[in-house]
Amino acid sequence: MAVQSLYRKWRSQTFAELVGQEHVVQTLRNAIAEDRVGHAYLFTGPRGVGKTTMARLLAKAVNCLNPDPTARPCGVCEMCAAIAEGRAVDVIEMDAASHTSVEDAREIIERVQFRPASARMKVYIIDETHMLSTAAFNALLKTLEEPPDHALFILATTEVHKVPATILSRCQRFTFVRHSVSAMAAHLHRIAAAEGIVLADGVPEAIARAATGSMRDALGILEQLASFVEGPITLPQVQSLLGMTAAAEVDALITALVNHDLTAALRAVHGVANQGADVRQFTRDLVERLRAVMVLKATGDRTLLDLSDDEVALLGQWVQQADMAALVHWVKLFSNLDAQLRTTPYGQLPLEVAVVEALLAPSPVAQPASSSASRSASLAGRTPTSRPSAAVPAIVPQTEPVRAPAHSEPVPPSVVAPPPPPVPEPVSVSGSELPSDATPVSDPPPPPPEAWAATRQMRPPADPAVARAADADMSVLEQLEAIWEDFKRDVRPRSPTVQALLNSARPYDVEGNTIVLLVTSSFHKERLEEPKNRSLLEDLLRRRLGKTYAVRCTIEEKSVEPTDLRGKIREARKDELVRAALNIFDAHIVDIEPLDPE
Repeated sequence: MAVQSLYRKWRSQTFAELVGQEHVVQTLRNAIAEDRVGHAYLFTGPRGVGKTTMARLLAKAVNCLNPDPTARPCGVCEMCAAIAEGRAVDVIEMDAASHTSVEDAREIIERVQFRPASARMKVYIIDETHMLSTAAFNALLKTLEEPPDHALFILATTEVHKVPATILSRCQRFTFVRHSVSAMAAHLHRIAAAEGIVLADGVPEAIARAATGSMRDALGILEQLASFVEGPITLPQVQSLLGMTAAAEVDALITALVNHDLTAALRAVHGVANQGADVRQFTRDLVERLRAVMVLKATGDRTLLDLSDDEVALLGQWVQQADMAALVHWVKLFSNLDAQLRTTPYGQLPLEVAVVEALLAPSPVAQPASSSASRSASLAGRTPTSRPSAAVPAIVPQTEPVRAPAHSEPVPPSVVAPPPPPVPEPVSVSGSELPSDATPVSDPPPPPPEAWAATRQMRPPADPAVARAADADMSVLEQLEAIWEDFKRDVRPRSPTVQALLNSARPYDVEGNTIVLLVTSSFHKERLEEPKNRSLLEDLLRRRLGKTYAVRCTIEEKSVEPTDLRGKIREARKDELVRAALNIFDAHIVDIEPLDPE
């Protein structure tokens, strides 16, 4: 006969025995004492935190035979014993994962009308409620909202976001939280003492941390250790069984990080790998330790952490050395490694790369406004080093005016005259001059004054901001056209279907913050504009272009020649001579007219 598991053997039988979840216990106790129990409850939270146990306790409490309401459930009366042993016919537990159909919901609706056989109330406990089908949820709605007076529904789920809002609005919702390390360690001490298991110092805390707040997982680990070890259970044995690493390796790596010692940091990772320890568990321990340092540095309140005095003293040294921005960067960096370490064929390589990035790559910290302004000013004062062509003089773009020195007085744009051809002086733009250390361009000479006058006459009287925006759109479009094949390759790992659809699409236009794709059919347009696919494209475009753009599709017409003005302008800008003319005269294309046959 199989031995009963510890988590089943030591399942709480009364509210007083339940560990944690005090907010739920107090509310339900008051409701029972005042005879104000609801008709439907929803228990949500992570696994192993007592949702099903609480549901059974509530089923006991509403059917307990103890005359004192405040003492219910007593755990000793006939109804409490029957429910604990699973032989109470009026307490129906159903696993929604294996009863998902609408027929199962109809069966509940039909049976709930009959009064309980022996208990005061008929209780339905539906575990993993989120697994019910949409039809089953819809069938339960009316019964869940107005059940018979003798019926009580208790729903339990770990994924409350999958439960329809219509169900949520008909239930009293209680959110269960993870157990603290100290509460779990104390409970493990009590169970180990009752089972005759000897635990060395630090073992309950190590088990509690490995269980990550789940009491069921903690009791499972304790049971596994009792079978694995003969005699007292020591901390090295726990670390060996669970693939954990001693705190010394974690502390060594954090010390190397705060001291910016890359060699020592990589040596710590190498030592963990040589021990045969679980690198994922080591990374989790590292993240938990770094989190403690971050919280302690941010708040200075040790009550927020389940740590001993010695550990707090050690963390205090790191708090003095580490920078808050670096701590936040490290926590984000190492907490994202779990999935990579689970699937990588390269062992500890992702962790080593993260360590190198943590110490060598700069932290993504926002620069102060003053430093950004000074950097912009210094960049504005530089002379462009690249020229569009050897035959075209370098002219400062109109969209980036150069700052004048502090001692110079601004000159009104109306009195600025172009420089005389023989003298290679800096070109005046918007009343400002280039710095004195700028390299003058003398080959070829600037255009004659007649050309400057002609340019001023050519420029349209429209708002120049509109023209600059059009040029910016063209620049983004050209950039996207250049990286289009690489962009499609980026899409493939996330959605091969979208990548196949993009083979029949190409960048067509940029309208402000919207990128227009030209597709060959309405089918491709509808599929690419589905919210899920459009969100994927917009996310990858933001990564590639460094700015957020919306995506819209338009269907390609039969004629491939550009018939609209924007298409003509785009084709014209591809000509090298047109580009050179635009650069020389600092002009914008506003229209294209056919040549006069004369």
